[in-house]
Amino acid sequence: MRVRATADVPGSPASRTAPVTASGTADTGSSGDGRAHPPHSVGRAAALLPPCFFAASVAFFSLAALAAPFLVPQLRASFYAPRILAFVHALTLGWISTAMVGVLYRYVPALTKRALPHSGLACIQATTFVPGVAALVAFFWCGRWDGVAAAAAVLTLSSALLCVNLWPLLLGAPRRGVAEVGVLCSSVFLVAAAALGTILAAGKLHPLLGGSPLANLGAHVHLAAVGWVGLTICALSFRFLPAFLLPVVQFPEASRRQVAASAAALVLLAASLLAQSTLALPAALGVAATLVLYVGLLGKTLAGHRLPLDWTARHAFVGTLWLLASTAAGSVLAASGLGTEPSVRLAAAYGVGGVLGWMSNLLIGVSYKLFPGFVGAARSACGRRAVPIAELGVSAGVQTVVFVVYNLGVLAIALALLVDVPPALFWGSVLLALGALLYAGAMARTLSFTLVDPIPPATSLRVLDPGG
Repeated sequence: MRVRATADVPGSPASRTAPVTASGTADTGSSGDGRAHPPHSVGRAAALLPPCFFAASVAFFSLAALAAPFLVPQLRASFYAPRILAFVHALTLGWISTAMVGVLYRYVPALTKRALPHSGLACIQATTFVPGVAALVAFFWCGRWDGVAAAAAVLTLSSALLCVNLWPLLLGAPRRGVAEVGVLCSSVFLVAAAALGTILAAGKLHPLLGGSPLANLGAHVHLAAVGWVGLTICALSFRFLPAFLLPVVQFPEASRRQVAASAAALVLLAASLLAQSTLALPAALGVAATLVLYVGLLGKTLAGHRLPLDWTARHAFVGTLWLLASTAAGSVLAASGLGTEPSVRLAAAYGVGGVLGWMSNLLIGVSYKLFPGFVGAARSACGRRAVPIAELGVSAGVQTVVFVVYNLGVLAIALALLVDVPPALFWGSVLLALGALLYAGAMARTLSFTLVDPIPPATSLRVLDPGG
């Protein structure tokens, strides 16, 4: 089924003429003159928590960027060394997951038109999740598996607390659209991935799971990467990007079926890996097919844009290319295994393409649109004066440099891993670090406006869209 696009997200270009929330209801995030004001209907916690999560997320991204030139070259030898695991979790949990949790705290109440049912638990969840991630990364770095297991257990509890707030809203929603279905499924996978990760870490001290360690690790990785992060990205990108681009048509039923099929295939894949079943390969190919379907639907959305393509859309487009490449690499690995040195390097390139290419590109692009609006809502909740959203955003010039430098770095790393060129691997990681740190610095500026006032521009003519 196809429907005409409508504005969906506060701060999107269309919302300036007909301001709406992320759920398509009456405006709760911006006024007609582009000034942010408080989303009264979603509650104070939903306004104040996102910038806190975003600040932690940007800090983890900066930490990973600084470590990249020293750690990325080690991917040639192993992707399971303790410090590599620390680096990977700083990205997947610290950078990506922390930002996603912040988005969900604001987005789900707006989507369901209800406030968080337990704002106190939300604060407890925030104060366990971020320190839990920091502890996990630190213990991985030190090779302390007892500490890793303890931190993972804290994260499992924290993930469950997130669900305590989100599930009542999602289950009580008046409709079952792609966002409701996707976030509900992805949050289940978050808890499952955290619990399995706890078991795997504890198993380093006292064996708890039988079977192949690599297969068990594969189940954890796919539950986290495809189930939690991937499904959340799929579900929300089908809502956010149309609001930013106003495409001629959308595909709500097809996108909902894609998310549901991906969740079902992933359950089969994880179960098959844990049971060492021969169904693992067809299940992996099934997951790959659903991701290719996602790329096709998103490609049609991008191709039908009525508003100019900005850097958010360009990051999304490049991210889908990385997703296709990672899906192909994952399918090859599922069929051939990890028995040779080239397959180990392919597995490392697969991870780089998925985490740094797909997930991070989409998060960087979408953050240019979402973070300024969320900061504006938090300012109002704190009683600070309203300012134009454009004054809170990242300039188009900075976005251009970040896009070019960051993606050149990711491409250089992936190619250097595949053909085994150590110098290119190092310099690619330097480019990656430079692009990531430039982005982090620009976004730290945006987030700082939660507490301080921006300096007004010299001209009285204010452009309302910070995007390119």
